[in-house]
Amino acid sequence: MNDIELHRVKLLVEQARAGRQTAFAELVSMHHLRVWRFILKSVHNPQDAEELAQETFLAAWRSLGSYRGDSRFSTWLLGIALNLARNHCNRSPSRREVELPEAEQLESLLAEGLDPYELVRQKHKLEALQEAMAQLPQELREVITLVRLEGLSLEEAAGLLEIPLGTVKSRLSRARSRLVEDMHAHFS
Repeated sequence: MNDIELHRVKLLVEQARAGRQTAFAELVSMHHLRVWRFILKSVHNPQDAEELAQETFLAAWRSLGSYRGDSRFSTWLLGIALNLARNHCNRSPSRREVELPEAEQLESLLAEGLDPYELVRQKHKLEALQEAMAQLPQELREVITLVRLEGLSLEEAAGLLEIPLGTVKSRLSRARSRLVEDMHAHFS
């Protein structure tokens, strides 16, 4: 987000805190897709992700007064979404599969410029990566998802997960190493 968008979000948050439901509805509109995609990466089911996204925004509306503005509003929302997704996965262990929703987008991009053999090779790599992500322990998967897939800074991820910055760095490093090892083993 650029400075203008950040200022707009800040203004909408202030208006929503004052009780303007239309301001909160605009915040929901601005952030819904990102929250839904974030949750989908954990729950692997679009309908469950939609329900959890709605729960995220309901919880955000109820606790808007507790948002201090120390982090971006989107980061705060992802924190709520993360907790709801964790609870959902803990209640339903069979739903811990990981699927990167960008897979279909990547496939269509690959199809535009690659020959069929390269497309199959890239698709195979993506499937192997998804499998390797699913094998990561939850704490490593969360860090790599927040930092690499959601684009949060290390500091934002640390705040969201309520862990020290050094822990985020070490978990990210361990996650990368495990993924490299798994990918290397898969293709050796």
